[in-house]
Amino acid sequence: MHMVHTVAFRVLRNELDAEEATQDTFLKAYQRLAEFKGEGKFSTWLYSIAYRTAITALRRRKEVPNSLDELSEVGKEPTTAWVEPMDERAAILDKALRTLSPEDAAVMTMFYLEELSVEEIVTVTGMSASNVKVKLHRCRKRLYDVLHLQLKNETWTLVTSA
Repeated sequence: MHMVHTVAFRVLRNELDAEEATQDTFLKAYQRLAEFKGEGKFSTWLYSIAYRTAITALRRRKEVPNSLDELSEVGKEPTTAWVEPMDERAAILDKALRTLSPEDAAVMTMFYLEELSVEEIVTVTGMSASNVKVKLHRCRKRLYDVLHLQLKNETWTLVTSA
C-alpha cells in the first residue's frame, strides 16, 4: 500500500488527493481482479492502475479548480506532512524530487525506491523504453544539479555561521 500511495503522491503532490487516488486504485484493482492474468508481477499491474489513476486525477485537477480553497492553493508548495524524514538528507531529497514534473518524480520513485525495471515502468506508464531511459537520465542530471546547489548552499551557511 505504501508504494501505491507514494506513486500517487509523487504525481499529485497533495496528501488528500494522493489518499483518494490510493483508495480509488485499490477499488479499481478489486473490481478488475479477474482481468489480472498473472503474465507479469501483480505489483506492476497494481502500480499501473495507481499511476494512471493519479495522472487522471492530476489532469482533472488542472482543468478547473473545484473550490475557492483550491484556488488559494495554486502556487503554494506541496505538503509533505505524510513524510517524517529519518534525517535531513531525506528531506533534502524529497525537496529535490518536488522540482521534477509529477510524471518524472513518479518514474524516479518507481525505479529507485520500488526498484521496478525499465520494462516494468514501461508497462506501468505506457511510455516507450527509450522514453523511460531518457527520463531517468535527465532526472538524474536535474536532481544532481538541484542537490549540488542545495548542499553547496547549506555547506556555505554552515561555514559562515560557525
